[in-house]
Amino acid sequence: MLSGLGLYGSLLGLLSLLLHLPWTARRPRRARRALPWGITAALAVAALLDGTHASYFAYFLPPGINDRLIRTALWLSLGALICFYTALLHTLHRRRYGRRSQTLLAVVSLLSIYTMIERREAFRPRQPPAPRPAVVEAGLRPQLWVVGIDTATFDAILPLAGQGRLPFLATLLKDGAYGRIETISPPRREALWITLATGKYPDKHGVTGARVYRAPWAGPDAQLRLLPVGISFRNWGTFGDPGYRLVTYSRESLTLWEILPRLGVSSGMVGWPASAPVPEETVFALTERFFTDAPEPQSSWPPDVASRARLFRLSPQELDPALRRQLGAGAPPVVLESLTGDLWRQSIFSFLVEQDRETGAVFLMLPGLRAVSRRFFGGFDAVQFQGDPTPEAREAAERVAAYYAQLDAFLAELWARGEGPRVMAVVSAAGAEPRGFRERLLGGMEAGSALEGSLSGASDGILLLYGEGIRPGALLTGARVADVTPTLLYALGFPVARDSDGQVLTSAFDKGFLARHPLTVLPSYEALPKPRS
Repeated sequence: MLSGLGLYGSLLGLLSLLLHLPWTARRPRRARRALPWGITAALAVAALLDGTHASYFAYFLPPGINDRLIRTALWLSLGALICFYTALLHTLHRRRYGRRSQTLLAVVSLLSIYTMIERREAFRPRQPPAPRPAVVEAGLRPQLWVVGIDTATFDAILPLAGQGRLPFLATLLKDGAYGRIETISPPRREALWITLATGKYPDKHGVTGARVYRAPWAGPDAQLRLLPVGISFRNWGTFGDPGYRLVTYSRESLTLWEILPRLGVSSGMVGWPASAPVPEETVFALTERFFTDAPEPQSSWPPDVASRARLFRLSPQELDPALRRQLGAGAPPVVLESLTGDLWRQSIFSFLVEQDRETGAVFLMLPGLRAVSRRFFGGFDAVQFQGDPTPEAREAAERVAAYYAQLDAFLAELWARGEGPRVMAVVSAAGAEPRGFRERLLGGMEAGSALEGSLSGASDGILLLYGEGIRPGALLTGARVADVTPTLLYALGFPVARDSDGQVLTSAFDKGFLARHPLTVLPSYEALPKPRS
């Protein structure tokens, strides 16, 4: 902390000196009068940054830091106000700064520096809970299928289902429970999907994003994970370090596919973001990194599943001609590549599930819609909600609709393959939306930019529940991304952890299920021991 304060303080001080020297060199009287105004500006900017970051990174910062940031912002604002009033009075009346005024400015400056250093003391690393065995009643539980569809949104599902183009999702809307889920800001993809899978926000699970920056001046292995916003810090504060993408993630909370095996329910996972290293307590696991061109050894489990999974890989040239026709004539490479990537995951997932039909919970992530939404969602929105008749917009809308239809067909096939009591959850941690005014303005000169979608806003995600115990036609209101894991645990008849940031969406369940399964809680799932091999 002190090394960072010294380094960046020296840099900003040098910049301030360079800006002021042309106006104050050899003019001591002007320098003395400019100093209080400079202190006022520095305190006001620091207050603005502290208050902004307390809001912007509210879900990402450790406990206590947010409160300290807000208190620091309030004090800095008060200090800026005091300095402004003092400087204004002396400037209007052309008075010299006497001993009392100088002392006041010095005290305000020193106290401001102290409060900025002292706020670090709010951080106290959480102590891991002592291991304890799980005390959960045994019983027959439904099989759980969780399918994540990146950037899926009801803004597309509802109109397309109403037009008869998504028959299976229309069934889920009619006979299951559904609702928008409030995402978190900033909508960093890895943090969002791990929040959904753990029921805890990033300040607890520790995944803040995929890119980190080295900070050797703070220590040999020091890293910067959350960069200040609004001051172009990435351009100057990282000293030219481009950063690097994480290969494995040091999650501090258990995901649902890690919790369930410790409760006696076998699980498998395919393609989830930020899931490396793979948990060896699962029946099978393939992280999102496995599906890149250079997968790491920690990206698959068990060891032999990687070689079998590669056999299912497709290239766009190998796509079934019937699928190509459904995507429309002249489908661009981004659509074909997205579809082949999703088909690869779907094929592996179906194969692994068939290999072990007794797996109690399976998790699948399909990321292909993300690229399609980024390229064409603006055109879809223009046709569906604004009645844009232009051929370009209609073609873009058809690309999005055709891709949703492919996903709908897979979900229907997956559900038909199952037997016995089961629950399906179709989820998205954040949705897509049309490009905002600023994005349209910046990209207005680029061809086709008006047809693109935006993924940078905190657009609501989706949750659809279908199957055993789910109340038909239930509309879920006020749901948050952290509520998904507690709700799924309850759907399987398990207690809810008290240290979870989410809550059970009880409105999703029918009265009979609620009567048979009273809501119970336990302190934490983090202390559960790993299952024995």
